[in-house]
Amino acid sequence: MEERRGQLVERLRKAEQARDLLRELERLLKEDSPELERTIEQLNRLAQPLPEADRIRWFIESAVGSTRADRSAKAGTDVSRSRSAIEGELSTLRGTIDHGVT
Repeated sequence: MEERRGQLVERLRKAEQARDLLRELERLLKEDSPELERTIEQLNRLAQPLPEADRIRWFIESAVGSTRADRSAKAGTDVSRSRSAIEGELSTLRGTIDHGVT
């Protein structure tokens, strides 16, 4: 059970990193900042070691793909949706950890 808890805590950390980077990506899109590419690369590095079917990886890849395809308000909306979905994952993970791992 302790091993499972450790896995969940690690997943929580990854999700928090993703949320923070997506929040930064949203801000950079609004500013049309040259730092955009650096943040995209950080997101790619975060997603790469995650399994292909991982929801956090999927949300990251969705946001990055949208940003690369279209750096307009639509991309900002897609990034915001991905960030919100990851925030939902965070809530679920925290609840699972706080109430004991089954």
